[in-house]
Amino acid sequence: MTKVSYYILGDNTIDARTRFAVKFVRQSFRRGLDVHCHVSSESEAQALDQLLWDDDESFIPHGIDQADSRRSPVGIGWQDPANRQGVLVNLGGPMPPWFSHFDHLVEIVVQEPNVLETTRANWKRLKFDGYPITQHDLR
Repeated sequence: MTKVSYYILGDNTIDARTRFAVKFVRQSFRRGLDVHCHVSSESEAQALDQLLWDDDESFIPHGIDQADSRRSPVGIGWQDPANRQGVLVNLGGPMPPWFSHFDHLVEIVVQEPNVLETTRANWKRLKFDGYPITQHDLR
């Protein structure tokens, strides 16, 4: 069964959420884990791509869309990924139907109304379906 982790931040901006995602991806990459970041759109994928390229601490090999992400330990996409293993970081809102193909699902919560609404709905669905959820309150 997919392990689920919720990281709850005190910040209320999407930027804080995205920057935490970059930090999480960096740590996962250093541990040798494959990561897929699910976003809502191509423009969000491009923005996350730029942050990963600009990361001051290390280079994180990554690719956007299915073709690039198959060859990289870190993928970014807004559709069903070709490589379904390792860690799924859901930045794309509603729970993608294929999330359970991953070993670990990560939700990053910020105190922004739309994010709160979506991540709470995802939590309820996961709880109802019997997934064990670990909460990391970083406020």
